[in-house]
Amino acid sequence: MKRKSISLLLFSLLVLVLSSCGGRRTLLFLNWGEYIDESLLVEFENKYNCNVLMDLGESNEIFYSKLKAGTTVYDVITPSDYMVEKMYKNDLLEKLDFSKLENYNPKSEDVRYGIGKIDENMRQNTDDDITNYYVPYLWGTWGIMYTTEKEGLEKAVTGNQNQWASLFDRNALPAKTRVAMYDSHQHAYYAACRYLGLDVYAEQPTSKLQEIRDLVSNMNYNAWGTDTIKKDIVAGNIDVGFMWTGDFLYFFCENAAKTVMDAYLANDVTNEDFADMLDTITSAERVYKAQNGSEYQIGFDLFIPDDTIAFCDNLVITKDSANKDLAYKFIDFMCAKEVDEVTPALSNTYYVCYDTPFNSVYEEILALSDIEYDLDTVNELKGDFSDPYDGDLYWSFYDYAISKAFERFYPKDSQKGSILASFSRQYIKQINTAFNNARA
Repeated sequence: MKRKSISLLLFSLLVLVLSSCGGRRTLLFLNWGEYIDESLLVEFENKYNCNVLMDLGESNEIFYSKLKAGTTVYDVITPSDYMVEKMYKNDLLEKLDFSKLENYNPKSEDVRYGIGKIDENMRQNTDDDITNYYVPYLWGTWGIMYTTEKEGLEKAVTGNQNQWASLFDRNALPAKTRVAMYDSHQHAYYAACRYLGLDVYAEQPTSKLQEIRDLVSNMNYNAWGTDTIKKDIVAGNIDVGFMWTGDFLYFFCENAAKTVMDAYLANDVTNEDFADMLDTITSAERVYKAQNGSEYQIGFDLFIPDDTIAFCDNLVITKDSANKDLAYKFIDFMCAKEVDEVTPALSNTYYVCYDTPFNSVYEEILALSDIEYDLDTVNELKGDFSDPYDGDLYWSFYDYAISKAFERFYPKDSQKGSILASFSRQYIKQINTAFNNARA
């Protein structure tokens, strides 16, 4: 499963070229990086004889500034819940006509329980009408990723009464533990407030912001990062880091598949024990012991605090969209269970590793572990084994792992935590100033 990103320079050049050409319509799509199965864009283009140009943003605040500036009039964007609230309050979004969407009904029983809880939270922050302005795209939580190979670290991360202590108290950690904080001040602010017992929805007085500044400054993080955090933990350069659950999940499942393949190639596990090994290494039990005494594990895990950040990224149509009809078709396509033998909702969830808004898709993900590893099946899957780490057998291990990971980290009828607050622009500046001073 290769991940790609689109050059923003290429995006700008294509806009200029295609805007000067007649014929096919062009949908301008603003998304997060590595946040869609790009083959689906090609399928949509072919189905509707159009072009989809995807621009990338690194934060909700960048989404807002791009939309507010109006330099490029996007048709569809994917802001998170609190940013949808802000865009809604500032009249930047199109009110949706759900009769134009065959594949999404906000009142359907197929919509996940956790989505309903986030909807309820958003209505409390604005009003009931806001639910008519977005369609859930992907959602999930934030967690604390940690290496399982440093003695005493797991107990420090998961066993502390204050579930945020591993991110803010070095005395709670084993000596020389290397800690990384996610490089988003608003997310770090939420975590700090939880650690200090502060209200995450209230704008705190200057004295409390000073307390947060001192907390972050004294922690002296070994790194501030985004995608680099999970990569550094896998590589052994960082021990603990705060991140999106979905970012962790892709690496978790990839390394689970690799671990089983390593054991198979070393003759430490046979087809009769593939499922048992995958069940073990993806669970809290974690360490698989082969009959010859060899031990295998993924090497890292995730702890999700009970009061963590919950989020839902959404598909919205901008009020100034020049292609509203095409925008509706795109949203409906991304919610579809099957279109012309393509399964957009399932394929996208599988690719991105964030949770699906749909119960039916969730059940399909869980069903990926319904495989019998009998000898005939294994021989068929491994084929000529020209590349054992990119063949059908490896990807069957990955499928099994993603099924177990979704069941463990995205429980069906639960929703931990709460969404970020839609603070005033002035208060966000104060948060940024506090964190910039602490980092300096």
